[in-house]
Amino acid sequence: MSRSVLGRDLKVVHDELGCDLALSPTGDLELVEDELNLSQAVINRLRTRLGELTELGHPDYGSRLHELIGEPNNERTRSLVKLYVAESVARDPRVQEVVEVSVQASKEDPSRIDVSITILPTGSSRLLNIVFPFYLEVF
Repeated sequence: MSRSVLGRDLKVVHDELGCDLALSPTGDLELVEDELNLSQAVINRLRTRLGELTELGHPDYGSRLHELIGEPNNERTRSLVKLYVAESVARDPRVQEVVEVSVQASKEDPSRIDVSITILPTGSSRLLNIVFPFYLEVF
């Protein structure tokens, strides 16, 4: 497989204040490529509201996860998280197949749902696993 199909982009780091571009020790902007780029792209897609980029020509980019903020961490909500994640990830053209999405209530934080995503990238025979924490409360 030509791994270049998975692309290259600027590396984004997330913290409690939001996200920013990553800098190397020399002060240059860091890059991610191949599987790391696809992983970052999937997480960015999940964190973006579906339709938020319509004016930029990407009406199908994003997810519906924002609709679940404020909902209780119960079986119904976790089922919707699983559905919304699978729908969103499947829209990325670099994802050949969403193999599995599993969700589990966090033992440490009652407002967090731990999402594990297994995908088969386009043109690959190797599975990619992505872990994404989704919070039902905004702090």
